[in-house]
Amino acid sequence: MKVRSFILTGLLGLLSFTGFAADNMKTTITLSQAATIGSTQLAPGRYKMTWSGTGSDVQVTLSQGKKAVVTVPAQVVQERTGLNSAAVTTDSKTGTLLGVVLPNQSFTFNSEKPAAGN
Repeated sequence: MKVRSFILTGLLGLLSFTGFAADNMKTTITLSQAATIGSTQLAPGRYKMTWSGTGSDVQVTLSQGKKAVVTVPAQVVQERTGLNSAAVTTDSKTGTLLGVVLPNQSFTFNSEKPAAGN
């Protein structure tokens, strides 16, 4: 499976990852092209990404404005990635959003079924 990764830097990779506690459970990502997560098609653009949960299993919600676009389960790994901004990983053949890598953690999506209500 060929995987293509888009490193979003500067103005394209606006990262709102500051502070501690609740502030470290949100960031902003920018998709440079359309992507699919679960059964939801995401248009290119800026998304607020928030997550909740403990341990390695979390729920990630992508929102635009005040509207939640999709909520999906994900695995999170706490690690220093060496990045200064967000990197979005997609499958180049299917356009599926596979994960997001932040400076101190990485997320892998289990996007077969979005959570109810989306």
